[in-house]
Amino acid sequence: MGKPITRLNPKIESSIQKTFLEKAIGLLLSIAMILPDQAIVKRGPKPYDYRKVLVICVLRVLLRKTYADYEIEMRTDKRICDPLGLTILPGKSTLQRGMNNFTMDLLREFNKLLIQKWINRKLDVLIDASGIRIVGRSIWYSLRIKEKISRRECDKIHLAVCKDTLLVLNWFITEGRKHDSPFFRRLLAPFNWLGEVLADAGYLSRKNYQFVTDRKGAAFIPFKKNSTGKPKSYPAWKWAFNLWKAVPMIFKGIYNQRSKVEMVFSVLKKRYGDQLYSKGAYRRRREFALRLLAYNTKLVICLEYALENNLSCWVRAKQ
Repeated sequence: MGKPITRLNPKIESSIQKTFLEKAIGLLLSIAMILPDQAIVKRGPKPYDYRKVLVICVLRVLLRKTYADYEIEMRTDKRICDPLGLTILPGKSTLQRGMNNFTMDLLREFNKLLIQKWINRKLDVLIDASGIRIVGRSIWYSLRIKEKISRRECDKIHLAVCKDTLLVLNWFITEGRKHDSPFFRRLLAPFNWLGEVLADAGYLSRKNYQFVTDRKGAAFIPFKKNSTGKPKSYPAWKWAFNLWKAVPMIFKGIYNQRSKVEMVFSVLKKRYGDQLYSKGAYRRRREFALRLLAYNTKLVICLEYALENNLSCWVRAKQ
């Protein structure tokens, strides 16, 4: 993966370093308490509030701690225990069981509340997909060539990212062999007011073009060599095709901004790891969803500081 051309403003990163943990806990806790309360358990010991468990799970990823580091460093840290109203944080087995109860809809709702302040407007969206490695590989014996064959497995991450703030707006995590195009409309479904939507040729379809136009936006997806201008009941396709043919430089100039989404994938993989360790698909995909929440949490704190101090959150990276 190439080096990104932009990065977080180092002035902001150094300024928030001293108060980062306090701000992160306050932000996550304020969002979690908006979620509905859990059902009352009449028998047995009182369980931990799932909302606090969710906050702790995101914090562990945000601070880049393994479960062993969590047991040693975080469980008795008063800076974390006191705001949560706990004398000691739950053990790693409690966190792992809690992750099994976090549905993807719950995590998306948490993310929506986290970034709500920054998305109440017309949104320019970047869409892309990238694979992430799974620890382990499939090995089988081929009778045809009389040799063992090994193949590395991966999951595919489908992301919708805000073009100016680079916040992750929505996501889907699937098997590595899934096609990209069907997830275009699912990624954009929660947003009714769209601006420019940039995606690569893997998302090219008449339905996708029309979907964006119906939501007051304009899609910029590069056409293929065999594409024609026939609308087939989707007029947005014909308009975009004519623009691509008439002024290709303008079309490409807008589309090339899609490269920003590659930077988001680069940050996620370099900061939080480029592989998933859980064996089961359910736990593995929630593991990556927590990384997305951790990424958005840090970025929201940086954006708020940049807004308060009239700074640019993103700057040109040194090559």
